[in-house]
Amino acid sequence: MELNKVFNADCIEYMRTMQDSSVDLVLTDIPYGEINRASSGLRNLDKGNADIMTFEISDFLKEVYRLATSTIIIFCGNEQYSEIYKFFSSKQKIKKGTVRQIIWAKNNPSPMNGQHIYLSGTENAVWFKKRGGTFNAHCKKNVFQHPVGRSKLHPTEKNHKLLEELILDNSDEQQIVFDPCCGSGSHLLVSRQAGRNFIGVELSENYCKIARDRLSQKTLI
Repeated sequence: MELNKVFNADCIEYMRTMQDSSVDLVLTDIPYGEINRASSGLRNLDKGNADIMTFEISDFLKEVYRLATSTIIIFCGNEQYSEIYKFFSSKQKIKKGTVRQIIWAKNNPSPMNGQHIYLSGTENAVWFKKRGGTFNAHCKKNVFQHPVGRSKLHPTEKNHKLLEELILDNSDEQQIVFDPCCGSGSHLLVSRQAGRNFIGVELSENYCKIARDRLSQKTLI
């Protein structure tokens, strides 16, 4: 298995080539499936192809569970949260691990349509740790407060300090962080900066190139 590389491939197909328990931490931001569109004539937020689903969530969950030795963190849309949480809750019931909700509370949510509706100030992730997995935090809340980034490389890129906090909490140096939906590579970039190894998979040829360029330091943003 080649470490510290980004592979241009379908994530399900690629994961099926990987051995069981071959990565330590899965940290990923899956396509949310539905582009955020407000109704009643309000302004729309169109993220292009970034939120288009290309796989079945059930297949995805089975693979990441098989691959991870320790922890899985999946940022997801509201419509996906229940299915993902239910999958890992079933593992918790048979004492294979523990599942929790993670909330990213945005310090600076977009003011778009704020005169008509409450601002969208949170995003959800599902956190699951297998029994005996790495956990470096202590008595820490599941709410993480960080501002929204303003990346020009990918429309759904998460705040790097948020990613760093999750990586440091849930992995040790030299362990392997895996992102099967790596987009422009931010999770991988932060993993490398934190002294972790990484593997990334991205279906889009364009985003795969951007990720490789960032990780080769051609693009430092």
